[in-house]
Amino acid sequence: MINAGMNIARINFSHGTRENHKHTFKRLRHASQKAKQEIAILQDLQGHKVRVGRLKKGDELRLATGGIVRIGFGEWVTAERIGIDYPKIADFVETGHRIFLDDGMINLNVLTKGGEDLICEVIIGGMLKSRKGIIFPDSNLEFPLLNKKDMDDAQFGAHLDVDMIAMSFVHSATEIFEMRIRLGEWGVKNSFIIAKIEDRIGVENIDEILDTADGILIARGDMGVSLAREQVPVVQAQIIQKANTRGVPVITATQMLESMIYNHYPTRAEVNDVYNAIISGSDAVMLSGETATGRYPVQAIEEMDRICRSAEKELRLRQTETIRIDGKEGLHDRMAEAVTTLVKNMKAACVIGLSLSGSTLRSLSSCRLAVPIFGVVDNISLLRQLLLHRSLFIVTMPRSNRLSDLVDPLLDRLNKKGIILSGDRVVVVSGEIDQKGRNTHLAKVYEIN
Repeated sequence: MINAGMNIARINFSHGTRENHKHTFKRLRHASQKAKQEIAILQDLQGHKVRVGRLKKGDELRLATGGIVRIGFGEWVTAERIGIDYPKIADFVETGHRIFLDDGMINLNVLTKGGEDLICEVIIGGMLKSRKGIIFPDSNLEFPLLNKKDMDDAQFGAHLDVDMIAMSFVHSATEIFEMRIRLGEWGVKNSFIIAKIEDRIGVENIDEILDTADGILIARGDMGVSLAREQVPVVQAQIIQKANTRGVPVITATQMLESMIYNHYPTRAEVNDVYNAIISGSDAVMLSGETATGRYPVQAIEEMDRICRSAEKELRLRQTETIRIDGKEGLHDRMAEAVTTLVKNMKAACVIGLSLSGSTLRSLSSCRLAVPIFGVVDNISLLRQLLLHRSLFIVTMPRSNRLSDLVDPLLDRLNKKGIILSGDRVVVVSGEIDQKGRNTHLAKVYEIN
């Protein structure tokens, strides 16, 4: 999977045990070393997700259209009663409210209440499996700011030293602030938090979330249930545009190559979906069931890799204007905008970004340059976090007193690989503190002999 193009591996903490996740983490690190290719590991927390319990018998349970079923707090799922992990659900759901199971594949309608249970009619039936998600689009359920499971899982992830953490069903900036404080208490100095936008509240508060999060994930599965389906493409485009303007990397996810769970090839519509997500500004696209439970995980990655390369080639041909970034990196953003013009006027073959904090590289990525960006950092953790930012090719080199000392070794490396040739021009960008403690932002043009 790494050789096929996987940059980031997501471990879903909504399922499995910590022992399973620890084993997967170790396998990923080992595979990365074996492939001689760094990948980032993303811990995906469950968040405010309500899930059904476990089936008492078999792997699937058929809920027939027109049938009656009870829903209430409990561990087990049977044909008569679906246990869920949310207590006193009847206090928040009223007669006539809709309930969706398994990303809306099964639809229920609440007929009445029976004690602390909801008595429901199955409007659209289907096959239900253990631990599937359940959504109450008409109800206002109450959740703690950060639930205990997420806190315990996040602390476990900090102990493993995951590279990124994704918070599900983020509704406010406060949740991200609180998580960042907790991660700091657990020894994570430079946390990287991705906010998953999955419902109406997250969409409504997207501006404050973008100002706080390190990345955004558009989770279209739950979003397509809590919002009208026809609104999802509009919301996706709006979030991508806002994230691009702020320089926040954005991931588009869910059902991107869904048919490849069972088939060798994706549908043409799926190919268009992935292509358009990239053309519209996504920094990353994510596979879910295609690689978690699908029959053709490697082939799915290869297909997505080809689509990404095709879309990125088209983007390079299209780019004619400098992208204005109003992000978090201050003068680094202004410098990156200036470099965009410099690259165009000089007809540069590529850009080299030198950065200890990653700010220069993040800004260059946000500007969507029409040429490759080769970055140098001095620690592997930062390199892995930067893998989410598009157009970056990063290496680590030992820390030098002056970043400029790293230029010649990197130019030699690129020349030996045939990436830059005699006569090419390369723009080198750096941001560092000089001997008098002043911030400096430098750009130089090198002509290759």
